[in-house]
Amino acid sequence: MAEKTDQKKSPADLTEYRKKRKQKRALTKLIIIGLIIAAVLIIAANFSSIIEPLRGIASRIETKTSEDVGFPIKLPGSASYSFDSFGNSFLLLTDTYLYTFNMSGGQNYALRHGYSNPIQCSNSKRILLYDKDYNDFSLYSNTSLMYSQTLEEKIVFASLGSGGDAAVVTNSDRYSNIIYIYDEDGEWRYTRKLVDENVMNVQFSSEERYIYVSTIGVENGDVYSAVYKYDTTDESEELWSYKRNSSGIPMKMYVKNGRVYMVYDNCTLALNEADGSLIGEMPVSGTIQCCDFSGSCNSFIYLDSSTNKKVLTILDNDMSFLASKVVNPNINRIIEDDNNIYIIESGKIYGYDSNAEAIIEKQLNDDYVSFIKINNSVLLLGYNSVDIETLS
Repeated sequence: MAEKTDQKKSPADLTEYRKKRKQKRALTKLIIIGLIIAAVLIIAANFSSIIEPLRGIASRIETKTSEDVGFPIKLPGSASYSFDSFGNSFLLLTDTYLYTFNMSGGQNYALRHGYSNPIQCSNSKRILLYDKDYNDFSLYSNTSLMYSQTLEEKIVFASLGSGGDAAVVTNSDRYSNIIYIYDEDGEWRYTRKLVDENVMNVQFSSEERYIYVSTIGVENGDVYSAVYKYDTTDESEELWSYKRNSSGIPMKMYVKNGRVYMVYDNCTLALNEADGSLIGEMPVSGTIQCCDFSGSCNSFIYLDSSTNKKVLTILDNDMSFLASKVVNPNINRIIEDDNNIYIIESGKIYGYDSNAEAIIEKQLNDDYVSFIKINNSVLLLGYNSVDIETLS
């Protein structure tokens, strides 16, 4: 029989073999762990976009009232309409339905909301719908109901942060108003009670940690307005306050560029978002009727009390005057997009730059009561239809 001793490994060879085997296993484990860590980091970095299609899937709204696609979209019968942009879609709110449409003119869904006095606000991803002077509010995505809540007190106002947090303001027997903050999952996270001031507006900071609250109160028989900054992770008093002893009524509030912009019926002003100090102010000799501070500049239209004419006024971010222009008296909406301002005047869409120079002029085929701009298209709300125009 042939000798097999030459096929056996020596103790030194076995030790080296086992060592290499252990090293290989350790390396394999390290590679697997590394892949897992990399996958976790990728998921964490893209969590919102990955999870977004799954959120609200159990409450997906499948109902539609029409399968038609295209413009013009015929309006359903309603006592009132609310019309707004919603990311790359748009919404239409009637007294009975909440509709969302894509830019091809097709319905995403039609929801019978059941609210007695429905009011909406929206951002690029969410719609907050509340029943003013009643108790219910809901949050919607482009496809689904995210959550619905019922409060004990009557809702007087609500607003929506950029990420989906909601501020809901209610009346109360013991307080002038109560502000509730809910996250985008419908979980309560903050309450602020106001004893003797009425809330006019609530806006979020960009990261939604802070809220800015405009109020009206009475002191020694005189009306005043105030703005407060609160930290929603802390129940302590305001971080800062700004008080204005004036008869002006707060109309709008915008938060951008490190500033809190207040639009009153007789002036506009900018506050430093960090400490509440006044940056600039622009009074007017008349009544502000519409405004938009969402773009790169700030603009409003007011009715001049001395001439009885409507004047478009354009300001920079510090409330310094840039330009003005007399416009048609029937204008009731103004839109800013980047550095340009858009209005509908005398059957035409006009686009103006920050110097009030016309850069776009487009004839319309009908009269419209409102409009919104999405990308390079303008959606037009008429008396019985929604139409679309593309801007060159």
